[in-house]
Amino acid sequence: MDKKRILRMAAMIVFYGSLWGAAEATLGYLMHFLPPAIAGMTMFPIAVFILIKAGKATGSRASLIAVGLVAAGIKAVDLLIPGMMVFKTINPMISIVLESLVVAAAYPVLRGTSVWGRILAGPGMSMGWRSGYIIYMLMQYLVAGSMTKFISTPYLSFEFIVLGGLAGGLIVSGVLMAEPRLRASGWKFRPAYAVAVLAAALCLQFLL
Repeated sequence: MDKKRILRMAAMIVFYGSLWGAAEATLGYLMHFLPPAIAGMTMFPIAVFILIKAGKATGSRASLIAVGLVAAGIKAVDLLIPGMMVFKTINPMISIVLESLVVAAAYPVLRGTSVWGRILAGPGMSMGWRSGYIIYMLMQYLVAGSMTKFISTPYLSFEFIVLGGLAGGLIVSGVLMAEPRLRASGWKFRPAYAVAVLAAALCLQFLL
């Protein structure tokens, strides 16, 4: 891969990661006023849509993880805010990385022609990142003694992983079915877009 192509792919990764970061900063902020279950079921489908578009643009499965790292990095801006609890920033960052990992793992199915594969991938991915998050929460509790409601009882863990995963997964399946029809005709990517969107995402994250 020549240098020009590498730089273009890097710009695309920053662009899509910044879009995700901007969505987390704006929509994620608004979701704080809604029940946590609704927020979780809404943000992951948006992330899946962005990641699929990123995968198609870059042609690289590994780029999906890099996109997640960029989005998580934008969220890390909150660590600069005085008085902000560390875990209140780190936990969403972990969620973002887990979401990118499960989408990257399922990407061959998402790019396949099987309709049922795409339908079943939605709940599978949704429960997948949620399971990873519960494991992370348990590790956090063992190391730092930080207890969250998701691990306070077995039922709440089940509700978060299975019930929330199935409900959110159905929305993801809908996104996966609609995504091929949602394309910006005539739009051509330019590296300058990545710089602009990154700057906007960082400002939004800091202000909100």
